[in-house]
Amino acid sequence: MRKQIWAAAFCLAFSALACKGVRDAGSGDGTEAKGARRSEYRLLEGTALELTAVRIQGEEPDSPGEGGTLYIVGGIHGDEKAGWMAGELLKYMEISAGTLYIVSPANRYGAGKDQRNTKEDRDLNRNFPGDPDGCDAERIAWAIYSDIRDKKPDLALDLHEARPGGENRDALGNSVICQSPGGIGDLVLEILTKSAEGDMCSGAFTLYGSPPPGSINRIVTDELGIPVMTVETFREDDLEIRVKNHLEIARLAMRYCGLLGD
Repeated sequence: MRKQIWAAAFCLAFSALACKGVRDAGSGDGTEAKGARRSEYRLLEGTALELTAVRIQGEEPDSPGEGGTLYIVGGIHGDEKAGWMAGELLKYMEISAGTLYIVSPANRYGAGKDQRNTKEDRDLNRNFPGDPDGCDAERIAWAIYSDIRDKKPDLALDLHEARPGGENRDALGNSVICQSPGGIGDLVLEILTKSAEGDMCSGAFTLYGSPPPGSINRIVTDELGIPVMTVETFREDDLEIRVKNHLEIARLAMRYCGLLGD
C-alpha cells in the first residue's frame, strides 16, 4: 500500500510545476533556515492503520517567542489527490522558526486505492473526534485529534478538493472553510484578497462557514478551541494547479504562524 501511494505521488505530484511550487513555497526570500530539523513519529503505531507524522523545527525551536506551531493534515479523503500530494511535498519544507507538523495522507488506504472513504467504507471526515476502539475511521480520527490536542498548534490546515456541484452536493470550488474565523481573520482576509487580485493561487477563493458535523474542522475548533481552516481546491483545474494552490496557501499560513520571515 505504501509503495502504491508513493508511486502515485512521485509520478504526479513531483512534476515540474509542483516541484516549482514547493520551491517557491520554501525559497526566494532567504527566510528559511538551513538548520531546520526534520523528524518522524508514528500514530497508531504497529497497526494496519499506522500513520507517519513529520515534525519540522526551525533553527531555534526552543527560543522564547520564536515562531508558532502549524499542524497540516492532507488526504482525509483519499481520492482528493491535491491535498495529500501537497502534504507530501511540504514534508521537505524548511522553516526559520517554530514547528510544523504534517500528517499526509491521513486516509492512507483511500489514497492508495484512489477512493474517498476508508477500507471499511467510512468517511473519515464525519468521524471526529473518533474512538480508539471504534471502526477504522474512528481510530484514525482519534489518533489525529489526540495528536492535535497534544501539540496545541496555533492553527490547523485541512487540505481537500472540491468536486463540481451536483445533486446533494454543494459547489465549493476554490474555497476556505472555517467553523469560526476567530483568531485567524487576518489570514482568511489575506487569502481572499490576494487570490481575488491575482497575487496568489490560480483564481479567487471564497469563504464558507459551517463545516459538517464530525469533521476535523468543526470538532477541533469547537472542542479544542484551536482554529482550523479547510482548503478546497477545484477538481476541474489541472492537478498541478490544485497542488500549487495548496502550497501557496500553506506558505501564507506558515508566515502567519511565524514559521517564515517577512
